[in-house]
Order: sequence, then structure tokens, then C-alpha cells
Amino acid sequence: MSDIVTFGAVGDVAFTGETEERMVEHGCDWPFERVRHLLERADVLFGNMESVAIPGDYPEDEIDSAGMVSRIGGPEGAAALKRAGFDFMNLAANHVLDAGTVGMFHTRECLEAAGLATGGVGAKQAEARRLITLEKAGLRFGFLCYGEDSNYTLGTTGPCYAYYELDSVLADVAAARAAVDVLVVSIHADIEFMPTPSVPRLENSRRIARAGADIVLGHHPHVPQGVEMVGGSLIAHSLGNFVFNAHTSGYMKSHAPRTASSFVLLVEIGSGGDVAGFERVPCRIGEPPEQRPAPLEGAAAAEMLGHFDELDRHLADDEFLRDTWREVARRHLAIYIKRAAEYDLDRVLDELVGRLCLTAENRSWMEEVLAMGRESWARQAELRDEHHRPSRRFAKKG
Repeated sequence: MSDIVTFGAVGDVAFTGETEERMVEHGCDWPFERVRHLLERADVLFGNMESVAIPGDYPEDEIDSAGMVSRIGGPEGAAALKRAGFDFMNLAANHVLDAGTVGMFHTRECLEAAGLATGGVGAKQAEARRLITLEKAGLRFGFLCYGEDSNYTLGTTGPCYAYYELDSVLADVAAARAAVDVLVVSIHADIEFMPTPSVPRLENSRRIARAGADIVLGHHPHVPQGVEMVGGSLIAHSLGNFVFNAHTSGYMKSHAPRTASSFVLLVEIGSGGDVAGFERVPCRIGEPPEQRPAPLEGAAAAEMLGHFDELDRHLADDEFLRDTWREVARRHLAIYIKRAAEYDLDRVLDELVGRLCLTAENRSWMEEVLAMGRESWARQAELRDEHHRPSRRFAKKG
């Protein structure tokens, strides 16, 4: 066994939209052609599977036009991932039920038939939370994969991904620690497009690292976030997009340019399973018709690496982290206030109350809104008015 084993990881991989069209036209290896030499540097390679594959007999009229659904992402796409060097694909992502349970299980079957290990989904939570192991270069790698209960899952108790709940993750880490040399925890969570993780996810990821995870990988924000070492553990807070329609998706393009910023994370693992160092190889998803990742060189690479350094510094800036998180919470509150005004009362009760108060994706920023409200309330409680009751402070002016 060599002294150093290289663990590689990339962000979101989606065989949809223009990417799927190019795969049909040029072959399924097309998305990886420009980065294959980078992926080959990894002895063990991780990716986040953002799209779901559907079988040939899936009813055309049941396909969700807004879903991350792919026909070529089945056996053909899975084989291309294997040829590109992937060993493990995370399935605990918010889009995994975009084609229902049929799509979720078909995707898993196709990937595993191609020789890839997968994790994070199952008929029940116990199955979805199962530790997945593989051995490479004399080391036993273990993977635990979780996704945040979201506006796509709404707390379903049926087949789904393993829910990202801190107590469950910590319990799974404790149970898995002794069984593997390198423990990787994958977390698909948080609010999209933030330059930093939310304050709760940052704190949770650090707790998971201290509990025994060697590598913590975050994804879902669709932009890169910082990387840090906590003790001897590495946390990559967001891997960003990798094979993704960063330019032709209106949703991605509206949050440009960083939705096209990408990287290949290469982590050096010592013979005892310890993290010895890491490198981020900067990449960019090109403009159509070359909407696929390619490594950067020269000034472009230097600019991207400088941005990564800035993202790393943000992780140590508590004020920046808090202010960013609070601005996001305020923005989301405004969105839901507007939505509530457009709904009738029954729909607000049936849908919005549950989304806001019970779904983890929204509950996290709602708790920050409540914290801001408490702070404001405490300040106002100190005010005194000799002539009016306290509620007069909220009387309509003018």
C-alpha cells in the first residue's frame, strides 16, 4: 500500500437539459472529457447525483417538466460515470423523488449495476441511513449520506433519503467509526447560492467532524463554499455544481456567475486513514455549446483560487456569517409573506404553515427570524412612554 491515498470529490452531477442533449449527440462520456485527467488522480472518487433516471416504460405524461429527470441517465449515464472514474454516488439529494419512488430506485439500480456504490436512500429510514463501505488501496472507506427534509419531500415517511437530523447523524457516526479507516459524511442541505453555510449547518458540520467523521462533504447550495480543517477532519461546506446546466438553466443563470464555478477536491489520506492535506483544482462550467466542466489555467485559475481563499476566510468571520445568514432569512420571510397573501386561508393552513414550521429546510431560517424577533422585542420592552400603552408603537403612521 502506498503512503498516500487520494480521495476525490465533486459536486452536483445532473444529466438533464442541454447536458442530456449533448450526451445524446456526442455520447455519454462527453460531460467528463475535459476533466478526465483530474478525476483519474483520485483513488476513490465521490460525486453527488442530482438527477434521477427513469426507465423506458415510464409514462410520458407523468414526467414532471420541472423535475431533474433524465432518460439517458440510466444504464448509459451510469456506465459513463464508471468510466469517468467514479466509485461512489450520493443519492440523498432533494430531487431524488422527482420521478417518484420508481425513479429513485431505478437510479440506484442502474448505478449499482454499473459497479458504483451508492448511499443515502431506501424504503425506510433505517435502510437509507445504512453505512456503505468500499475498500481501495488498503483502506476501508465508509459513507453516510443525508439530505435535509425539504420543500420537495415535506416530511414523507415513505421511501426517501436519510433525513439530515443532527442527533441521528451523530449516532450513526459513533456506530460507524470503529468499522472503517476513513469515514465520509455527505450532507445535502441548506439555502441555495449562499457564499457561506448557514450558521446552524456550519456548527453542525463541525460537531459531526469532532464526533469522528474524517471528511464532511456539503452540497445543494450550487455554488462553492469554504473548506476548513477541524481537528484532523476536513469539511468542504459546498462542492458547488460540476456537470450542470449553469448557463441554460434560468434558475442557475439568475444567480451567476458563481453557479458556473467548480472544482475537483483532492484529499490526501495517510496510511492510517488521517487527512494529510488537500487541493482544490479550479474548474469552470463553460458557456454553451461547451457547457461542461473544464480546468482553469493562468489568470482565470488564480482568480478562482483567490475566491476560494476568500470563502475560507469567511468561515472564521462570525460577524459575516451571522449577517449573511440573517439577510437570507429576511429575504425568505419576504417571499413567504408574499406567497401567503396570494393564497386563500385553507391553502395557507394546509401547505404554508407546515412548510414553514415543520420542514427542516425552512425551519432553520424561521428559527433565525424568531431570534431576530426576540431581540427586537427585548429592545422594545425597555422603552417607556408616559402617555401611551406599549402596543401604540405599532400603530399605523400617517
